[in-house]
Amino acid sequence: MARVPAVFGALDLRPGQPVVGLDFDGVLNIVQLGRLPDGFERHVVELDRANWPTHPYIRPLPPGRHPVPHGIVVNPAHGAMVRGWVDAGAAVVWATTWERAVLPNAVLCDLPELPVLELSRVVPEESLPTRTADWKVLGLQTAFAGHPLVWVDDFGGDRRGESTYGDPPAPWLVVAPDEEVGLTAAQAATVLAFVERHRPAPAHSGPAR
Repeated sequence: MARVPAVFGALDLRPGQPVVGLDFDGVLNIVQLGRLPDGFERHVVELDRANWPTHPYIRPLPPGRHPVPHGIVVNPAHGAMVRGWVDAGAAVVWATTWERAVLPNAVLCDLPELPVLELSRVVPEESLPTRTADWKVLGLQTAFAGHPLVWVDDFGGDRRGESTYGDPPAPWLVVAPDEEVGLTAAQAATVLAFVERHRPAPAHSGPAR
């Protein structure tokens, strides 16, 4: 088992284990225009001041100690999709600009407890790319080098296409939900098929004697 120092929470990786880097905004928390889509629920959460990140890819919170309310639109059905990846052998980690501050929202999506890749610890400040998407790709591919890797992200509105986001030596899949729709069942099935295809074969102890 290998441990990744920049991950907050329990994550023990087996050699060759597939890793799924999961975004929050635009993937689980959608941009809601007009009528609330079927299955989605609107919540007002209080942003986590204690764990709010300070990297340049997220807006700072207003000064003071007062609560900062924030509206999110999520679908508890996403929980079963993510659990399916975990059950199939994937290590699923949060890969979001929210970093640790995303954790209180997980219960609203019916997600299991997931470790957080603290991207700001992986990519040094002097090496920060201009685009948020490039920052996430660099962080994921650095932290999980050699592992089959799935990146589930809406690209933060940067729609350059899957082929432009990295070309690592290990298997690499980009799944890009639409920020107004979020992760779909078909996309979740694509992730599941990738995980099942690339998970390590179970170890055998050899024939009984």
